[in-house]
Amino acid sequence: MKSIRVLTVVSIGLLAGFFANPLKADGFNKETLVKIDNPVRVQNTILVPGSYIFELGPSPTDMHVVWIRNANNFHLIATIVGDSAYRPNPEGTKNLTFYHTAAGQVPTVKNWYFADEDLGVHFDNLKPAVPAIAGNHASTAGGPVGGMH
Repeated sequence: MKSIRVLTVVSIGLLAGFFANPLKADGFNKETLVKIDNPVRVQNTILVPGSYIFELGPSPTDMHVVWIRNANNFHLIATIVGDSAYRPNPEGTKNLTFYHTAAGQVPTVKNWYFADEDLGVHFDNLKPAVPAIAGNHASTAGGPVGGMH
C-alpha cells in the first residue's frame, strides 16, 4: 500500500513538471531577440523599428512556422511559413540576411539563422498588394495584423 502512494506521488510530480513548463523558451524554439532601427519586411509583414522575438512555432510538417512577437508585450505580430536555410560559417555572423532591394524600398528579410548555428529559416520574397504593418493592431487593408490578432 505504501509503495502505491509513493508511486502516485511520483507520478503526479512528473505530470505537474511536464505540464507546468510548456511555453518556456528553450533551444528547440530558437527564440531570438531581433532589434531593428529601420522598417523591414518579412514576407507580407512590415516590421517598424523596435524589438521583436522570432521563434519557431509548432509544425506537423518539415515546413518552418515562425512566430514574430513584439518583444515588449509578446503580442503576436505574424505567423510565417518558411523553408530550411543553411550557411557554411555561422560563427560571428548576423542572424538576419536580406534580399537585394532597390533604393528607397523597404529591405526584405531573406533568412533568419539561429544564433551560432548553420541552420535557419528562408523566407520567400513575397510582394503583397497591401502589406500588414507591425505595431498597429490592424493592417492597412483593415484586417488583423499579419492575419492574426
